[in-house]
Amino acid sequence: MKPKQFFYILVGVAVALAGAAGYGYYYALTMVTTTGTQLATQLGQQNAADNQIEYLGRLQNQYNREIVPILSRLDDVLPHTKNQTELLAQLQTLAASAGLTISSVTFTSPQGLPTNVTQTIPAGSGVLALPINFQVSGSFAQLQSFLTSVENLSRFTNVTTLSITRPDKTKPIVYAMTVNAYVKP
Repeated sequence: MKPKQFFYILVGVAVALAGAAGYGYYYALTMVTTTGTQLATQLGQQNAADNQIEYLGRLQNQYNREIVPILSRLDDVLPHTKNQTELLAQLQTLAASAGLTISSVTFTSPQGLPTNVTQTIPAGSGVLALPINFQVSGSFAQLQSFLTSVENLSRFTNVTTLSITRPDKTKPIVYAMTVNAYVKP
């Protein structure tokens, strides 16, 4: 082999090696850039997930600190059962303390077998109303006192109807009303 041929072969091998090295460098650089981008994206997602977990932990602590202590009061305000007897006893006590006399009490007729939600009507999203119709007799001041007491019951109630009649001037005024007591089934 002549030295000139050997030189051309060496130059060819050097060019091939330089080309291979350049391609290797470009390929490695592309892989490093792609992997770096993927890692940065995953790191960002991980940070977002960590922030979300931290936020949820703070919400759980706030729930435990502020909501859990009042859950029993919420069950008193919006019970899961009708508790008709207890409610009637409360209304009777309130009427008596205001000087009113309850003359009649009626509930809606049950549909089917009695349960903790029969005699109720839908009153919004997930809440049922138990209408109680009754008549009381007494003065207007006594009625005001009674209604104020009904507003201050621990259970969520509201007066939905109120009609006033006076049979004659010698007898007390008769007030017919409907009070809705709410239930969360």
